[in-house]
Amino acid sequence: MYARRLRCAFPHVGCDILPIFALLFLSAGSLAAQATFAAGPLLLHQVKTIYVAPSSDEFVPLIKAGLEKWGAIGITSKPEEADAILTCRTESTIVPAKVVVRRTIAEVTLADRRSQRPIWRTSKSATFDTNRLADDIVEQLKKDFRKSASEY
Repeated sequence: MYARRLRCAFPHVGCDILPIFALLFLSAGSLAAQATFAAGPLLLHQVKTIYVAPSSDEFVPLIKAGLEKWGAIGITSKPEEADAILTCRTESTIVPAKVVVRRTIAEVTLADRRSQRPIWRTSKSATFDTNRLADDIVEQLKKDFRKSASEY
């Protein structure tokens, strides 16, 4: 029945050539599916360069300094040269108590520059010390980076 449909679509082609057309059609679809699958987001250990998205927040330079000190991942000043984009979002609140406490919550995301899909994400909080919070986030990234590399 399938050959009959192909014969109707290609009446001038002989029956012995029809299976070749079918094979070519199926293999082209398979290659397209493989290419789509391979275009997924990078794994964390595959990231070699990061672009740190600018922010008016004073927390971003702390993260950037920690990454530069680590040195395993390069930091670029142009997003098109990076493998991934790092964004930081922080929220500070004043907690009423006997002593006023400032609590900062930071959400940091590392996304594949090409696919825009998240590669890594963390959310941490600290009281008073944003330097310590930035250090904790960079330490978490280091730990997860090493873990990602050891899994492959």
